[in-house]
Amino acid sequence: MSAVPSKLARILPLVVVAAAGMGLGLLFPRAGSAPDGASTPPANSAKPASSSDGKTTLALPADALRKNQIEVVEVQRQRLARDVEVVGSVDLAPNYHAQIGPLIAGRIVSIKSQVGDRVRAGQVLAELESSEVGQAQAAYLTARATSLAAQANLRRERELAERKVSSERERELAEAAAITEQAQLAAATQRLRALGLRQDDIKQIAPERAGIVPLYSPIDGTIIARSISLGQSVQPATDAFSVANLSQLWVQLDLFEKDLPYVHADQRAEVRTEVYPGKSFPARVAYVGQVIDEKTRTAPVRIEFDNKEGLFRPGQFVTATLQGDASRVLSEVLAVPRKAVLTVEGRPLVFVQEGGGFAKRAVELGASGGGLVEVRSGVAAGDKVAVDGGFLLKSELLR
Repeated sequence: MSAVPSKLARILPLVVVAAAGMGLGLLFPRAGSAPDGASTPPANSAKPASSSDGKTTLALPADALRKNQIEVVEVQRQRLARDVEVVGSVDLAPNYHAQIGPLIAGRIVSIKSQVGDRVRAGQVLAELESSEVGQAQAAYLTARATSLAAQANLRRERELAERKVSSERERELAEAAAITEQAQLAAATQRLRALGLRQDDIKQIAPERAGIVPLYSPIDGTIIARSISLGQSVQPATDAFSVANLSQLWVQLDLFEKDLPYVHADQRAEVRTEVYPGKSFPARVAYVGQVIDEKTRTAPVRIEFDNKEGLFRPGQFVTATLQGDASRVLSEVLAVPRKAVLTVEGRPLVFVQEGGGFAKRAVELGASGGGLVEVRSGVAAGDKVAVDGGFLLKSELLR
């Protein structure tokens, strides 16, 4: 009988230790276990899993996929023309810009337009008074009167010659005089036109406006500069007004030698500015310089674009993207749409469809152009990568 109590003495401590362990397990659950009443992860969150190669795969639940469709495209080898991006400055288009000034010395007697005014072609901007123009107008009036008299004498001599009242020689002399006076009138007219008068101005010469020369705008546009004042004496070299039609503008670029093989005339381009974020404006390459600057090792390139909305101004800095032309490329590279590439922690990656989920793949990028980007490593031809909906995968990855 004494053996039984001794056995109980040996078993009792083990029972106590086991009970204590069960109590601690209830108080402190193991990592990853959920005690009674604890919340479980939401059903609509992505479920990360590990694939056979150790890469993280995201599997989105059905309700999330219904709300956020994920479009995938197949990775293919295709022709990729490199885009060239460079910063340039907006400039006036010379064919839409005019410097207006007098063709003769004189004094400004009238100013009809100010800086900022929109003007039409043929509109008078100012008037000047010139003694030289007054003399030329007087010479024109004299030549016109003499020519009219010579024409009247010629008609009379022809009538007399037909009636045999006057000789043929007198008729011939009258014809020669009429031709001479007509030439003098033409010379006087040309002299006035050279001084800045138009044909309508010449026909309407009046004594009260003797010596007055209007300054006309040759184009439609806006006055962007004025350098004259009322009563100011001016010379033929004076630039009185600057008028520009800002509906057409240039962008002046300087391209390095390494970029020139990817640029050609009539190439499509886009213009962007920080003033209008998210917007791009179509343009085209109008000129590619043939000479390299020895100091900067660049060549000038000019692009032209419409500015009918008046959003751009000369002197403004813009970013121009000269879009590559795939028809000029002979070789093919492995490429994906540019929007398929996301950046996580400073590194580019794509999401590749694997089974029922998407695996993130770090990629090495190359040249880009035409909405595509070259992938040098990380994916293979035939892989399907997420395009639309990639940001949803990225947000789930970072949760």
